[in-house]
Amino acid sequence: MDELEAQILQLVQETCQHPRGSIERQKGLHKIFLLIQQTGKLLRGTGVPDAEEALQKTWLYFCRNLCEADTVKEPYNSGKGSVITWLNGYLKYRLEDSRRVGSNNTIHPIQDQNGEELDPVNLIPARPEAPPILEEIQQWLKKEANNLRRIHVQDRPDINCLVLIERRLPPETSWKDLSDEFGVSIPTLSGFYQRQCFPRLLNFGKSQGYINSEGYLNIES
Repeated sequence: MDELEAQILQLVQETCQHPRGSIERQKGLHKIFLLIQQTGKLLRGTGVPDAEEALQKTWLYFCRNLCEADTVKEPYNSGKGSVITWLNGYLKYRLEDSRRVGSNNTIHPIQDQNGEELDPVNLIPARPEAPPILEEIQQWLKKEANNLRRIHVQDRPDINCLVLIERRLPPETSWKDLSDEFGVSIPTLSGFYQRQCFPRLLNFGKSQGYINSEGYLNIES
C-alpha cells in the first residue's frame, strides 16, 4: 500500500466514526473522493458506451456503502482490500454491464484487481439510485449554456464559464493543461473561475440540495 492509499484508509476510518449526515462525515467523504481521484488508479472506460454514467453510479455507491451497507449486503471492508480495489470491482461491473447493453442481459462473473471473483448480484443496488450529481450538473449546463458563454475572460470569449465548468468536472482537466491549451496563465484562469464561474455552480448545487451552507457536498442526501 502506497502513502496515498494509506492516507485514504486513515481518512475512511476517521470519517466513518462520524454520524451519517453530519458535516464531519460530509467533509471526510469529500476529502476521500479527491484523494482517490489523485491516485489515478480508478478504471477507465475507454471506448465503453455510457462510461461516464458508470463512473457517476460508482461515486454514489461509494457514498452510500463506504461506512454502512445501504444498497448492498455489507459496507466496505478494509480487510478485503483497498478502497480503490473495492470501487474498481463495482466500476468494472458497471462498465461490463454497459458493454452488454443491446447484446444480451447475461451477467458474467467479474474479477477485481487482485483476480478475486466478485458476485455481481451483491453489487446491484437494492433500490433506485438518487439522481447522479454530475448528470444534474450537465443538464443545468445545457440549460444555462448561453448565459454561461457570455461570462468570459476579457477579450477571450473562448475562455468562458461554460467551458471551464465543463472542463473542471470529474475527470477534471488540470489548470496546467488548460493554461497550455488556452495560452493563458494559471492564476488568470483559476482566478476567473473562482470569481465568476464557481459561485454560479455553487448556487446551483445549493438550489438542488447538493451543497450545504458551508460549501461542502451533501453527497449522502
